[in-house]
Amino acid sequence: MFGAAVCSSADCSHRAVCHTHSRETTAQIQNENLTNEREQLILKNTNLTNEREQLILKNTNLTNEREQLILKNTNLTNEREQLRNQLQICGKLTSTLKKLRWIQQTFLKPDGVGLMSVNGSKKLTAELLTAELVVFTDGWIYYQFSFYYMSNETRGWTESRRYCKESGADLIIINNREENDFVKKMFGGTSAYIGLTDSDVEARWKWVDGTNMTSGLWGPGEPNGYITENCGVVVDNDPRWPTLFGWHDVLCNRDLQWILTKNYYTKQNCHILFGQTHS
Repeated sequence: MFGAAVCSSADCSHRAVCHTHSRETTAQIQNENLTNEREQLILKNTNLTNEREQLILKNTNLTNEREQLILKNTNLTNEREQLRNQLQICGKLTSTLKKLRWIQQTFLKPDGVGLMSVNGSKKLTAELLTAELVVFTDGWIYYQFSFYYMSNETRGWTESRRYCKESGADLIIINNREENDFVKKMFGGTSAYIGLTDSDVEARWKWVDGTNMTSGLWGPGEPNGYITENCGVVVDNDPRWPTLFGWHDVLCNRDLQWILTKNYYTKQNCHILFGQTHS
């Protein structure tokens, strides 16, 4: 029979030491691994923290950049509006300069002497030139002892005349072809009421001052509205009616622009009035 192996006391002691040493070695290795893993986790956490800080910084920079772009866009929008306003002003100034040039070419001889008679003397006074410049600023135009103005809004004939009367003026009376040509040059490109109507007696056209119309500058086939169209308009290069021109009769309640006039000529004197009276 084989019996159990029996070690000597020396062998048993050696084996116990070996076993203890092996366990200590294993524990030391595990501890070192855990320490390394801990260091790696700390490093990883540090890296993540740094990355988070970088992302926060980047987000802050992007937010600031966004605010700067919004501000820049606002400034550009404001600048665009200012440029638009300046362009509109330039357009008005250009229109005024064209009118001034036309007045100069129409009313002045090459030697600068005026063609209009003021108080019986054939000269164009500095007063009159000043009045023309101020008139143009407010939209009024001076021509042969009268001021002319075309409305920006639209109304019916009766309402248009009421507005004129409240302004101390009246709808325009066109006395001759020369004045009609002046109206077309100054106020062309649309259709506007004039002071002409046959509302009282059909086909008997009268001006707003009560005088009969003796020679009209009607368009072809006009007037043709009979009892329904009793108010006169002047049509010139109106894009709404490109084939029409001259005077036309229309329904009096049609909303159109109107031309009004103020006459400041008297036999004693010619007053060029704008804000105050000049003698």
